Amino acid sequence: METITESYTRIPKSAVLRQLEGSARKWQRSWTQTTKGSTTKEHFPDIKGRLKVKLNLTDNLTTILRGHGNIKAYLHRFHISGEQTCPCGKGDQTTDHIIYDCDRLKEERDRLRAAVNKTDDWPTSKQNLIKRHYKEISKFINSISLEELNAEEN
Repeated sequence: METITESYTRIPKSAVLRQLEGSARKWQRSWTQTTKGSTTKEHFPDIKGRLKVKLNLTDNLTTILRGHGNIKAYLHRFHISGEQTCPCGKGDQTTDHIIYDCDRLKEERDRLRAAVNKTDDWPTSKQNLIKRHYKEISKFINSISLEELNAEEN
């Protein structure tokens, strides 16, 4: 006599979706409550919005989205660099300064601004840059050499 065993290898799509929604809600609660990641939260205030964006991560993009890496204000905060002022001389070198103000990136920013101005007003929020202008902001960020940006002019 043959024994028949049932197999539950197929899970209903609705069960998977419920599980994913529950996980996203839990992740959002943690994301909202943490005091860490403030720079990243400016780009991605909500988890569902982040999950909708397909990121092509590069060193530069990660540096700007997190605010960690070869950025003078970050390095100064951890006593790795004595100076947090951008070599352009117009303020502390933060991610905001790099995206919106650095004189050394005027040409690259003008291209970004022109692309954004086709549908939005400049300046626009970092969240909007990622949500509506990902291709353009990614191109801008990846065109920057942080090493060259931080090199002192002779």
